[in-house]
Amino acid sequence: MVDKHGIRPDPDAVEAVLTSKSPKTEHQLMSFLGFANYYREFIKGYEDKVHPMQQFMRHKGKKFTWNDAAEESFQRIKKELCEAPVLCMPTAKGMCVLDTDASVVAISGILHQEQE
Repeated sequence: MVDKHGIRPDPDAVEAVLTSKSPKTEHQLMSFLGFANYYREFIKGYEDKVHPMQQFMRHKGKKFTWNDAAEESFQRIKKELCEAPVLCMPTAKGMCVLDTDASVVAISGILHQEQE
């Protein structure tokens, strides 16, 4: 949703996340990851946080067995989507900062602006 204060996740989508249960099938996991990916800009370090769940997508044909690491990742993403910050529109005032991060599985760069 976009308004004069900035950009934030749709409240109906947040409600859907709150009520979602852990995936039981590969199709359910794909659906959740697609949804989470749409809102990735609201989650710092998104790639590292979803990595335990994405591992299941690399083993097509194998039995889908949800594990503790994937459940922890799932719950963390749900929590962060529900607590997502409002992303403000850039202004002429305020210092711009480039945050970069890298790990074995991901690399990212985020340009943000510090505002009041």
